[in-house]
Amino acid sequence: MKPPSILVDYRCENAEGPLWHPAEQRLYWTDIPAGHLFRYDPATNTSEQIYAGEPIGGVTVQVDGSLLLFQARGAIAVGTMAKLPR
Repeated sequence: MKPPSILVDYRCENAEGPLWHPAEQRLYWTDIPAGHLFRYDPATNTSEQIYAGEPIGGVTVQVDGSLLLFQARGAIAVGTMAKLPR
């Protein structure tokens, strides 16, 4: 068994909520107070920040594969990676 290792090294204030996207085969997570959403692709060993905006309290994958972001004051945003503000 391989020992644990760091895959990405973003300087997050409060990184949490890891979510596996089964259709994309990618891992998503949020930095809640900073309002950032990141994803990691294990097939290519690459990661990126795909959203910057209002703080995000959580994220889910919808049936159609889009992401649902839970934002401040009860707001929500739905979109694919192409539709999320960066």
